[in-house]
Amino acid sequence: MIEVEMLRPTADEMLSGLTAGEAMKQKMLFRASGVEKLGETATEMLGGLHASSALRHRILVKATRRKVSLSPVPTPARRPSFVRLTPAVGMALVVALMIGLGLNYGGQMPINGLPIENGMHTYAAGQLPGEGVPAYRSLFAGEGANPPLIGVNGRYYRMLQMIVPPSLVGTYSAEVTTFTDEPSNASAVGIVSNVLPIGTKIYEVSGLSYRTAYAAEVDGVMRLFQRVGYASSSLIGNETLEDTLDISGKVAALELSGVGVITDETVANDLIYSLLEFAVQSGSEVTESTQALTIYLQNNLSLQLLVDGDVLGGCGAWACPDFITMFTAALAE
Repeated sequence: MIEVEMLRPTADEMLSGLTAGEAMKQKMLFRASGVEKLGETATEMLGGLHASSALRHRILVKATRRKVSLSPVPTPARRPSFVRLTPAVGMALVVALMIGLGLNYGGQMPINGLPIENGMHTYAAGQLPGEGVPAYRSLFAGEGANPPLIGVNGRYYRMLQMIVPPSLVGTYSAEVTTFTDEPSNASAVGIVSNVLPIGTKIYEVSGLSYRTAYAAEVDGVMRLFQRVGYASSSLIGNETLEDTLDISGKVAALELSGVGVITDETVANDLIYSLLEFAVQSGSEVTESTQALTIYLQNNLSLQLLVDGDVLGGCGAWACPDFITMFTAALAE
């Protein structure tokens, strides 16, 4: 790269044989002085910026939005028409669909008249009390001390109410080798489950670390299993919260029950970045709670952490008072 200080003597040498009028000379001198001040101008304009992971994330988000805005809008595919269905037949189909959903979700019927879906546009809208504050609702399937689990070499994953679409089912990882009603008593080596029969294949989820989630078929439906702590078994080795919740830059929205919903994608990712960066492992586990942080991902899946004061429970318990404070402040803006 040519140094700015060399531009003037280089130009003098190259143009020494040329004759120009006074007006041309003044234009050339003006341009040269502008070039010499490029360094100073750039420093002044960028002086308030600090390189960080959060800044990098904002730049990537802006670039992605720009790319999407320039992409051609695909023509929607024509769908079969059901205009000829009578109201009675249509209602029968709706009832049959709702019953089918209840069976696929282990007997759970839709909540507040809404089907249990992955997207925030239906899930969050299901419970918004008078003041617009979301009420607590668990995404996890099953209750009690022995919920539906997969144990993968000492890491435990609890089944959620999320359906994983075929497009997000990643590479084949392993298959269940042991079926047991008490996974906590099983060996830390091997694939165990209290809900999946022996031989059931488990898969990685596209875009998520295997330390965060797996997918497996339950009663004909591909379900999402999220990493959790179980029976005093949580972290392995020197794992951090980010190791077990690898979602940085992948969040679409956040919902903190009893507080509010953050729908700005950039703000939501900044909050998650702060949580993953500054949360400190707490000594006590969060096993029961009436508050939760629901994390809506950009791929239309959802994860959830239990919340007890300023401690968030997922795989282990993590204290982060600043996260709760920043979440509340973001709602007020």
